[in-house]
Amino acid sequence: MEEKPTKEFFWKTYEKLPEDLKEAIFSESNNEAVKTICSRFDLSEDQTSLIAKYTGRVLMGLLPLKELPITLELELNIDEKVVEDIIKELTYAIFKHLRVSLNKIYSDNYFDNIPIEEDTKIKKSAIINKEQKPKEEPTKYEEYDPYRETL
Repeated sequence: MEEKPTKEFFWKTYEKLPEDLKEAIFSESNNEAVKTICSRFDLSEDQTSLIAKYTGRVLMGLLPLKELPITLELELNIDEKVVEDIIKELTYAIFKHLRVSLNKIYSDNYFDNIPIEEDTKIKKSAIINKEQKPKEEPTKYEEYDPYRETL
């Protein structure tokens, strides 16, 4: 079962972010940008909400930008090309201006240098997306089966 991050975890993570990312998370202009982009692609309110959620996780350092496309594709169940176009617009409207801070928080040791209480540590993979089980290949009949037709 997927581990749900707590509000406390999000606030502790938020407190450790650079100031420009803190401002960007609650920025009205970024919120409007997400709404405008989603309306261009005729996305529902639920889909818009999910895009805003995962955009926020990118800004908090919980979801790498390179994993955002596949996450949106799986969560929204929309075409890969549409997701690519949405990501391009989000990058231009929001992420481009914050790339220095985003690179800083996605460096391997940014959060390691800031102490986190043990009870608030959770796996990033639990936040990012659900694990996908590999598809099982059909079984091959190597033994003699009297009910199977010959080819």
